[in-house]
Amino acid sequence: MKVKSQKLLSKNKFLIFSFLLFAFYILPVFFTGCAGFPIFGKKSTGKITTINENLSPNRLTDLAVVKKLAGYKKFLFFSSPNYTDWIEGFVKGEIINEEGIPMPDIQIMVDGIGFENAVSDVNGIYKVRFSVPIVKGIADANGKLIIHPKWETELEVKGTSYQPTLKDATFRIYYNGNAGGVVSLNEGNLPPKIKVKKVSLSQYKTEMKRKETIEQKTKENISERKTENKNTAKPAKQESQFGDDLFKQLEDFNK
Repeated sequence: MKVKSQKLLSKNKFLIFSFLLFAFYILPVFFTGCAGFPIFGKKSTGKITTINENLSPNRLTDLAVVKKLAGYKKFLFFSSPNYTDWIEGFVKGEIINEEGIPMPDIQIMVDGIGFENAVSDVNGIYKVRFSVPIVKGIADANGKLIIHPKWETELEVKGTSYQPTLKDATFRIYYNGNAGGVVSLNEGNLPPKIKVKKVSLSQYKTEMKRKETIEQKTKENISERKTENKNTAKPAKQESQFGDDLFKQLEDFNK
């Protein structure tokens, strides 16, 4: 009788252990997947259709909607992972010089949440990676590219550098998962190809001095025009001591 009780107790312990193992380990792994992504619900969701508003081809590349762990939901003694969708990809462009030759090692700094900085490769191609959360099926992100931001420092140190003809450029990425996964790129003033020109320190100083001279002359011309306008202004009309109607007052005086 005692042996049967021990066997029954061991069996109950085994069942309890199996249930706990299933509830806290096997079941979460089954629903979340070994790699941390849910089995029910794909890593990539929905179809993505690219629309470039400025009709520049291949500006958005490697687009995907991915699920990222955003915490855990707790219910009684259980907890389950909470995932949110993010739109990810790259904004691609090219850096060239004034002759149209691709320029490598040009830094691209991005001002905007969800964007990473980049550097142009040997073919002059830069790829700015972005990762933006999707809220209620919509992702909307604004960014600003700052081209080769340290070129003036480089010019002082090395004596030569590449001056961007476009200092910065704004753009916008919009994703609508409720409309079939449409992604659009509003390039704003961001061209597909950004030009840079090589300058030396002496050229730069000469150019800056020329600009200062032009600005100074402009200020002097404005000041001279203001003085001339004051000098050529018509004298104020003196009021007659006899009033508005001189002849009428003379008639009254003779009477």
